Amino acid sequence: MHYLSEDFAKQLPGGDPFRQLQAMEGKVYREVKGRKTLQFSLGSNSYFVKNHLGVGWAEIFKNLIQLRLPILGAQNEWRAIEKLKTLGLSTMTFVGYGSRGWNPARRQSFIVTEDLVDTISLEDYCKPWQDKPPGFALKRRLISELARFSRAMHRGGVCHRDYYLCHFLLPRGAHDGEIELYLIDLHRALIKDSLATRWIVKDISGLFYSAMDIGLTQRDLYRFMMHYDNSSLREALGKNSGFWNRVQRRGRAMYKKLGPAE
Repeated sequence: MHYLSEDFAKQLPGGDPFRQLQAMEGKVYREVKGRKTLQFSLGSNSYFVKNHLGVGWAEIFKNLIQLRLPILGAQNEWRAIEKLKTLGLSTMTFVGYGSRGWNPARRQSFIVTEDLVDTISLEDYCKPWQDKPPGFALKRRLISELARFSRAMHRGGVCHRDYYLCHFLLPRGAHDGEIELYLIDLHRALIKDSLATRWIVKDISGLFYSAMDIGLTQRDLYRFMMHYDNSSLREALGKNSGFWNRVQRRGRAMYKKLGPAE
């Protein structure tokens, strides 16, 4: 089965969309065993496609032995995009999705999303802050929006599982007014009715780790905690201190093991 939006279907050459998208030429952003992410153009429009070509039984068993959920195709990202949109959170817009094959180890699938043009990742945007700090009002707005987004996503039952600054996109120039963040790279996202605390700790500690070298102050971290908990600082450091201690310990352990986020 497959779905193509009406406008995208008009641009895509006829024939089998699986073959068409696997043969598409463009800029390769990531290529690992069984998955390839490519930016391509059709007419005046730019898109991203993730082609999943099957992970193989070895990868499935390795994940199961490690008590991890194997990602078998594009369906997970498609579901996560839909879920974030129902939560009122900004993310990618998909224009194509397909899956075929009954064998989970060899199943082929794809997801096509519109390119979020004229944007910059928060990682790149914040990189100069260490030497050239931003204005107080801008930094405060970004921190509060990032905390609001994180809170709404987690309360809505979504764990990103690769929750770093590099996976947030900010429209260029948008920082002069209202700030809108777009979350990308959702292929590993976990969707539950209610998230266990360990999944939330995983996300927030990853975010903390990726922000450790951009010159944030303790007051900045306190501001994030208050907005995320939707509480006073006294409450965040009191009834929720165990959670925030776990976040900081895990984030610092990641930094010690992996070094600065890149």
